[in-house]
Amino acid sequence: MKALHRKPVESISAGSIVTLCFVACATMAVLSLVWWTFTPVLGRIYAALRLIETASLWRFTGWGRYFTGMPAGQPFAFVSIYQSSAPFGLVVALLTALIGFFAWRKRSRSHIDALITLPPQGFTREEIDSRFMLADRLVRLPDQDQESFAALAKCPNRFKGVRDLMDARAVERVLDDVPWHLAGALALTIDALAPLADRKLREKVLKAVRAAADRHTVNPLCEQPATLLPTLHGALLQVITDQKSRGVAALRQVHTVLETEEDLEAAVSMLASAALTEHRLQFPDYAWLRHVDPNVQSEIATY
Repeated sequence: MKALHRKPVESISAGSIVTLCFVACATMAVLSLVWWTFTPVLGRIYAALRLIETASLWRFTGWGRYFTGMPAGQPFAFVSIYQSSAPFGLVVALLTALIGFFAWRKRSRSHIDALITLPPQGFTREEIDSRFMLADRLVRLPDQDQESFAALAKCPNRFKGVRDLMDARAVERVLDDVPWHLAGALALTIDALAPLADRKLREKVLKAVRAAADRHTVNPLCEQPATLLPTLHGALLQVITDQKSRGVAALRQVHTVLETEEDLEAAVSMLASAALTEHRLQFPDYAWLRHVDPNVQSEIATY
């Protein structure tokens, strides 16, 4: 069958190659003539450019001393610019080759084409486990999640015993009893109901809890970084006690919830419900809870 359309194969003729070579040689001849004619001025410009490129280190080389030490107005040797450029050009060529090697190495090992290419012996179970994350680490059925976390006891609300939640020292004493995931959930829901003026705190909390949840998904028994709890507890302390540029009524509502609820899970649920009423609840902020404590996450997601 004859193809309806066939793109012609483009080829470079011998005449084009000869023409390109002639143009290249003519260009080099003109540039050499310009260098030979204006060498006192161009030599100074060339030296200045080399000094800038090498952060003045070029002056300590032989050719650097030659170009910088030539008296003003004196012509430079015709071959000086070519000979002095050879070492620098060689270094740049080697550096370019090194960068190209690392780029090729990364392309051949980390690119998606290399990851999905079928190896000669086919994909064994070990090969699949080493290349791809197992599906059950990404998706869990709701029944499995509920069974896994059904036995967890509720975390008691220690804030209920604090006389004044505006007292930073008193609040700080009970923070050690708050697990990291509840500290993150409380900080986010409180900030949603009574937003802080500094919006960077929310981003810092989200970054910390999402990274911790990723580690927990891979290995629930893994040890979290030592900086995780201080970061989340510090954020929780700030959202509970900071009064700057915040509505007094919203902050009082937060304190009322913390002073009345028996456990922290219920406090998170109530705070999320109140934030939803004010149209400030952002559900993607709590997606990381799905594989850490789905019971708390489901309480938020049902609103």
